[in-house]
Formats: sequence, C-alpha cells, structure tokens
Amino acid sequence: MAKIYFDAATKGNPGLSACGVVIVTENERYTFTKVLDALDNHSAEWEALLFALEQAQTLAVLNALVFTDSQLIEDAVNREFVKNGRFKPYLERYLQMTHDFELAFVKWIPRAQNKAANQLAQDALYQALGRS
Repeated sequence: MAKIYFDAATKGNPGLSACGVVIVTENERYTFTKVLDALDNHSAEWEALLFALEQAQTLAVLNALVFTDSQLIEDAVNREFVKNGRFKPYLERYLQMTHDFELAFVKWIPRAQNKAANQLAQDALYQALGRS
C-alpha cells in the first residue's frame, strides 16, 4: 500500500497557494509540487488532495493510505459530507477519483509528521512568489 502525504501553503487567505505531495511506494519515493490559484487555506488543502490522487493514479497506485494534517479534509472524506457547500465539488471529485483505487483511506496526522509535504508546498510557494 502506497503512503501519500500532501499539504498546501497559502500566502494570504485567500492568496497565492501551492501544494506538495510525497508518495512512498514499496520501491520508490516520489515528490511533486504544483502552484495553485489564489485560494483560501481550506480550498488549497482540497486542491492538494486531488493533486495527490492524480499523481498516485499516474504512478498506477491501486491501494493508498493518504495522510493529511487537515482535520477538515479527514472528517469530510471519511463522512462523505461537507458542512460548507463550497467544498462539495471537491468532495464529489474526491469520491469520483477514489473509484479508480482498490483501497483508499485518509488519515489525519499531526503537522510534525507531515513535514516533507509541508516543505515542498512552502518551497513551491516561495518560488512562485519569486523568492528562493
């Protein structure tokens, strides 16, 4: 089972955002980043989740344990319900994408255990902002 870690970084709320993804399979460790549009922090986390699943699909991952430091994401996907209607399209897309996996679980982890994905997101954001 692949382990997938993702995180988002936002400058401003809303503001320019980026995400980082780490996918660990039995044989490899992959990293991905993506600069996102101007988003609020919660929308950026949703975008990061979807980007992580897209990357897992390109790697032909069939079984995934997805780790997030966003309690909002974990609660929403495990309950298949969002309180705020503006996140409903994200949840629907997540549910659609997970049909391509044999197994996909989302589990909350403390921020300290998500450092690699966080650092990738921060680096991508700073690069997009023209900093190094």
